[in-house]
Amino acid sequence: MVYSRPHQVPPLTQERKSLYLQVGQHATGCTAAFIDGRRADLVRESALFLHKLHQMWEQDGVDKADVWTELLRRVAVSDLLHTLNQPPHRKKKNGSTSRPWRVTTSKLP
Repeated sequence: MVYSRPHQVPPLTQERKSLYLQVGQHATGCTAAFIDGRRADLVRESALFLHKLHQMWEQDGVDKADVWTELLRRVAVSDLLHTLNQPPHRKKKNGSTSRPWRVTTSKLP
């Protein structure tokens, strides 16, 4: 994870509250559209969520490159765990494949 230096939290103005509410509403909209299988709504709500999230980062002085770097690191770790979970190219004497490393989750670290 990327750990940044502690910073002064800006005052919670009405504008910031409104932005936080919008971020939450669009995140909820994404989830609801996904559950209901509404693809067009999922695309629209996802775009709105990312746009509002970007605005929130800007307000708080978060470098978007840091966020994307963190996401890419998590995907790389996930890919590594997936690779480690693949069975080796050889079989045991009884014909079954062994798994020397068993990952039991699909969640990103």
